[in-house]
Amino acid sequence: MSSEISYDPVSAVDESDATGAVAETFRDIRQTMNIPIVTSIWRGLAGMDNGLEKVWLLAKPIYQNANPGAKLNEIISNINLTLPEDLTEAEIINTGLSKKDWVNILIILNAYNKSNGMNMVVLHAMIKHSFPKIYSVKKQKEIKPKKILKLLKKSEISIKTWNFVREVNSISAPNGLDSHVATLWRHLAHWPIFLKLIYEKLSPLNNKNIIQLSMASTTKQLNENGLDLSYQKTLENDLSETVYSTVKNYVYEETQVIRMVVIGHIIEKWINTQKFISIS
Repeated sequence: MSSEISYDPVSAVDESDATGAVAETFRDIRQTMNIPIVTSIWRGLAGMDNGLEKVWLLAKPIYQNANPGAKLNEIISNINLTLPEDLTEAEIINTGLSKKDWVNILIILNAYNKSNGMNMVVLHAMIKHSFPKIYSVKKQKEIKPKKILKLLKKSEISIKTWNFVREVNSISAPNGLDSHVATLWRHLAHWPIFLKLIYEKLSPLNNKNIIQLSMASTTKQLNENGLDLSYQKTLENDLSETVYSTVKNYVYEETQVIRMVVIGHIIEKWINTQKFISIS
């Protein structure tokens, strides 16, 4: 049975509030993964029994050496995502979104798809192969990630927009409107009309179980065609039961990161196919 993530992404440690070792680990995550934001799994672990530092120490060499980005692209290609119906030119005009708006929306979607997707691939392999020890570590170049609009806190989002956030977040979620809000939707709350539009476009796919089937296909791909780290020696770990179960459920429960990887890639691919949106 699919379940909720064990922490609330809305109340998890915010990047802007992090200090000391947590802030340094967040910086290392962004640098290693070449992303402008730290997604909720790491922010959630920051509040659990030193879980952030312990899990990142085990996982970092896999991100550096196993090319999870290529594996993610392979998985997304193999599951053949079904996209929503195209927008009409009138629908695009009625959104009132400018070219700059669409560009910023895609920057956010790309950041979350890359981060969530790489987390899914790496942490699934780490659990499946019982914490493999990776010996060779690539020398890391200093990277400047793309600029991204700030993540809005719940207190900065109007009640009306928050209802849009909850609606779109309910798509294939374990507890519908009452599910924990994935951070992506809070980041896209800069454009309430976009949240409303996406909910309307995704709902038919959700009602026909198309999204759920893509989630199941992703699980199958991870189990049968995920990162192969079985040749590596394994490490003993001292993760608490709470931290271990949080990471395992994050990648094994389809309604957690798998759901957001599928939905995020559907939306990004869909936007890039809309002929009336001039972005390039």
